[in-house]
Amino acid sequence: MTYVGLYEFTQGFSLAFHIIFATMGIGLPIIVFIAEYLGIKHNDLYYKTLAHRMAIVLVVLFAVGTASGTMVALELAFLWPKFMTLVGYVAIYPFYAEVFAFFSEAIFLSVYFYTGNRIKSNKLRLASLLIVAIAAAMSGILITMVNAWMNTPVGFNIPLYISSGFKDIVVTNPLAAFDTPSTPIELFHMLTTSILAGVSVFFSYFAYKLLKTKDQDEKEYYRRGLKITFGIIAFIIIFAVISGILSITMLMQYQPEKFDAIELDLVTRPNMPETLFGFYSPVGKTVYNGTVVNGTVVDGISIPGLQSILAYGFGKKALSIVIPGLNAYPRDTWPPLFIHDLFDMMVGVGFGLGAFIWLIVILMVFFKKKLFENKIVLMLFVLVEVIVLITMESGWVVDEVGRVPWIVYNVMPISAAANPSPSILYIAIAIIIVYICIMPATAYVLKRVFDARPLKGELKNEL
Repeated sequence: MTYVGLYEFTQGFSLAFHIIFATMGIGLPIIVFIAEYLGIKHNDLYYKTLAHRMAIVLVVLFAVGTASGTMVALELAFLWPKFMTLVGYVAIYPFYAEVFAFFSEAIFLSVYFYTGNRIKSNKLRLASLLIVAIAAAMSGILITMVNAWMNTPVGFNIPLYISSGFKDIVVTNPLAAFDTPSTPIELFHMLTTSILAGVSVFFSYFAYKLLKTKDQDEKEYYRRGLKITFGIIAFIIIFAVISGILSITMLMQYQPEKFDAIELDLVTRPNMPETLFGFYSPVGKTVYNGTVVNGTVVDGISIPGLQSILAYGFGKKALSIVIPGLNAYPRDTWPPLFIHDLFDMMVGVGFGLGAFIWLIVILMVFFKKKLFENKIVLMLFVLVEVIVLITMESGWVVDEVGRVPWIVYNVMPISAAANPSPSILYIAIAIIIVYICIMPATAYVLKRVFDARPLKGELKNEL
């Protein structure tokens, strides 16, 4: 492995862990806010206990997420110094604004957790939680703005920067990173999928505990948690699917190589088929109307014209529009083509999960089925987080690996951004070791916290 390859692995490995904490940090405040609201509205001690105990988890995750996010920031500076120099000139404002979102979350989380019981006004308690939820979401939004800028860079003289060997940076719009061409759709997709992924962790946890416990008070507690999280998932998954569809349409316009790699479009042509699964093989040639491309698609299911229909609608005109394939771009700018199968798996699992969740909704609402008491359904609920986690990580890999070989699309290659110093190798290895320890250490801390305050005892004190 080259040093650049090690840096890519290190950054990817740490972000794969950090994204789990980040999504839980976005989803959990929503759960706590709803539980607190329902506890106040119905004077329900189960909901109040749920809000308080989940707030403890939120405090721990906030601390771990802060440490993890700091580590990621240091990685960017250590491993990719030229990239961070460019960010410092052109796209630093979202990072700067994120600091204020972080402080807001920290302050009002402290207000709720440490002084909440002394606040007599229910509106103030709810307001503090609402600010925590908004600030947590804003942290994710502001960081995603930088990612959107990496995908569609604006705000500086790009031709001059490239021709000068990545030295001369002339900023034309210092606020451009807040509103790049891809920003709105990326934010929509990030926010919906983050809420879905973060809430799913606790949804599966409540389902698992509901299966395990025999105590009626504990069952009532976990059932309330399940109701809240299920409601959030059923609502947000609709928008996650819509935002995903919009994201693919955006790629076709702004990152065509990534789009072609996702769709495994090797050759430019009209009446473009949709390829389901399959993989790229360098053996053989793909030929269309005299155009020859090295390599073939193996073991895929090809549906004639479907991609053209999905992109431009039905009719002969849509089928006649020429869609560029990978042959339209230099071979060294092709992303790794394994992202095609990751994308297909993500889409298939995502639609399957959405269909399952809404089947449960229909059965419960229209047919009055009490499925939260069905053991088979609860066991399936336990698997939801595994499914969502796989889907989320696959989507993240498709987005980031799909930009390879660029760290800033069509501007700076990854190799140009990397730190050439051999001493950084040891830092990269140390970072990997730290992240291997973070997840079990967090689980251990939460276990110790809740072992010291068992649910049964806390419910007895409240009831």
